[in-house]
Amino acid sequence: MNPDVERLPVIYEPTRFYVAMVGLGASKTFNQDAPLYPWRSSTTYRHVPCNTHPLCKGDKYNADGKCTCLSKYVSGSVTSGIVAEEKFTLGSDIGGLESIELLMGCAFIQENFEKYIGNNHLRGKPDLIVGISGLGSEQWSFLNQLGVVGQVKFAYCFERFNSKIEGSNTYLRFDADAIIGGVGQEVRKTPIIVSHFRPQLYYLNLEDINVGNKRVGFPRGTFKLNSQGEGGTVIDYGSPLSMMYKDHFDRVAELVKAHFNELGIEYIGSLKSFDVCFRLRGRFDISNYPSITLHFQ
Repeated sequence: MNPDVERLPVIYEPTRFYVAMVGLGASKTFNQDAPLYPWRSSTTYRHVPCNTHPLCKGDKYNADGKCTCLSKYVSGSVTSGIVAEEKFTLGSDIGGLESIELLMGCAFIQENFEKYIGNNHLRGKPDLIVGISGLGSEQWSFLNQLGVVGQVKFAYCFERFNSKIEGSNTYLRFDADAIIGGVGQEVRKTPIIVSHFRPQLYYLNLEDINVGNKRVGFPRGTFKLNSQGEGGTVIDYGSPLSMMYKDHFDRVAELVKAHFNELGIEYIGSLKSFDVCFRLRGRFDISNYPSITLHFQ
């Protein structure tokens, strides 16, 4: 693959098509949601026996001697299955198909995913998203398994969060093809930090936050990842909400309250799972919502 382009949908078998959701914080190559991967129909599928691979150490195997995988998410979603080898066939932008052999987490049990993905069947729609393409920095992520082919470099255009998504035309590019911006375009960059404490995550150096045109004024180093692996700012495409420590949240919330107070809108405190709520009377122009700006290095 030179250059390498993974285009959605991803091809597992010549007659079957699936879509993979990209996960920046994921490390196992694919964790499948229904419908399950038809591994019996594949001539290149091989399960990984225990004690034959660095991924399968200690008690990470089942009664059949197959290496197992388990992934848990903060949302409470859990996926589990076995580690397998498979040949992935991808479309190339130079024409034709190209194949690469990868280790993947072939999951047969999914729990608590319905709120996020794999629930289109409840509305009579197809569940095209049946896996997560792991682009984390851990050793066995899809990104690192590409090795010299991918040069641990990728480019991906984020789409708006949509829990009802049925497909995408997004391109996921690697190596020399992972170029952001065209000729004459100004591209701003910020460093990505990888911590050996949590190598599956990507950290950014957050310096301050604005609410509208007012800066919070956090002291330098407030959001720094320290030497014990604590703190820091994680970028996670799989999380639709931004979260922060309460002390930091409270300072941002004070500016939000002040913004709406200037508009004469009543602050009513917390409501259900939301901490900062307001009562709107009559019509409200959405342009009056304050923009929240994150300032990175």
